[in-house]
Amino acid sequence: MLTNGIYTHTYTVNASDMTPQYRLTPNAMAMYFQDSFARLMTIHKFAAFDIEKQQRMWVITELNLNIKQTDIYWSEAFTVEIWVSELTSLRIYCDFRIVRTHNKELIAYGTSQWNILNLDTKRLETTDFLAEKLTVVPQLMTESHKKIRFPKAQTADMQIEHHPTLLDLDFNHHVTNRSYLSIALLTMPPEILDTQSITSLTVHWLHETYLNDTLTCKMSDLGNGQYLHTLTNNQGVLVCEVMSQWQPKTETNDICQVLNRDL
Repeated sequence: MLTNGIYTHTYTVNASDMTPQYRLTPNAMAMYFQDSFARLMTIHKFAAFDIEKQQRMWVITELNLNIKQTDIYWSEAFTVEIWVSELTSLRIYCDFRIVRTHNKELIAYGTSQWNILNLDTKRLETTDFLAEKLTVVPQLMTESHKKIRFPKAQTADMQIEHHPTLLDLDFNHHVTNRSYLSIALLTMPPEILDTQSITSLTVHWLHETYLNDTLTCKMSDLGNGQYLHTLTNNQGVLVCEVMSQWQPKTETNDICQVLNRDL
């Protein structure tokens, strides 16, 4: 539903969307947010399959995701609200929030940056053709849209290699942006995963990668619950960087609360 420039869509939690603490996984949050973005653009006939006919492609280059420690259960409804919060000559900023449908309790919120890539020239295009139809709602869910600068890690505390499979690819035959996020979080040590919960993610996507590439992900502990994850390709080119913030886990509800709730 689109009302005054804000698009809302309600989804249902699947088991694979949940962590053992009854929280939406970061990957699920990114997936449903991007699905809502696609639905919003479909309404305006700017979906990926629309602009592909014009030799254009959507590219997400940044995501800032702030995660609340909100319980959510299997089969429960949750709603994504998304809107275009700023439109510059080359960038489309979309802010969003994810809430429990029945009581509007906040699950996550953030902002994202998108660009239009010309498939012939491989250059970014201006957003002029979008400006006439997209309604800008200047409501920011983060302090600003200013790019967050990542520090340069001096050492790596964990390193893994990932060989992309067909499951990593999107319809453009690129490694999908959510796969980078999953790979990055695989570098978190078990002792952190057992005792900490993730509270925020900032992702910069820099270059596309393909099926035959090898991705190397290095994790650096920056202190104070903050971790830097850098992914490079076969040539050592930085293709994605992720900053994650963690805090001690809160108490998990007893399983009976899940079993006794109304369906």
